[in-house]
Amino acid sequence: MIKLKNLFIVCFFITFLFSDDKIVKIIKEKIPSVNIKDINKKKIKLTDISKDYYVLFNFWNMACEPCKKEMKFLNIFHKRYNEYGFKVISINMDTPRSMSKVKKYVKKSGYAFDVLQDPRMDVFKKMGGSIMPFVVLADNEGNIVNKHIGFNLGDEKALEEEIKELIKFKVDTIKVKLNENND
Repeated sequence: MIKLKNLFIVCFFITFLFSDDKIVKIIKEKIPSVNIKDINKKKIKLTDISKDYYVLFNFWNMACEPCKKEMKFLNIFHKRYNEYGFKVISINMDTPRSMSKVKKYVKKSGYAFDVLQDPRMDVFKKMGGSIMPFVVLADNEGNIVNKHIGFNLGDEKALEEEIKELIKFKVDTIKVKLNENND
């Protein structure tokens, strides 16, 4: 009798495993809803500054040379795709004592994107960061869609393709509207 009961239980679980009616709940990772300061010490809510945008978050510090190389390309992407609802938000993780150097570097480099500060690396850790450079891509609803660690010259090409794919629907919609207006 016990063998029959065990056989029944095993059959039940096997049936469940191979059924098409399984309910799968997908939990999307979201941009953390935290307050953070910009480099001028103005408090900003991260979800507010990124609301309704496709966003690339870039985590860096002054000692990270690959970060600085990547940021040149990120500035280009920010300018190129901003009109399509895309933006770069750069998050510096230097100590508050180094902030004057960070401000000078950002100003000298002429970055068009917002630069925020995360000296305790709280946001960096919440987004899963451990090594820099660290890039997080999010859709216009605040869902994290991909993460990148490290940077080598040439990586920017694949990253740009990923950005174009991310904003593709919006770009296609804009093109359709432009064509309708021209008719």
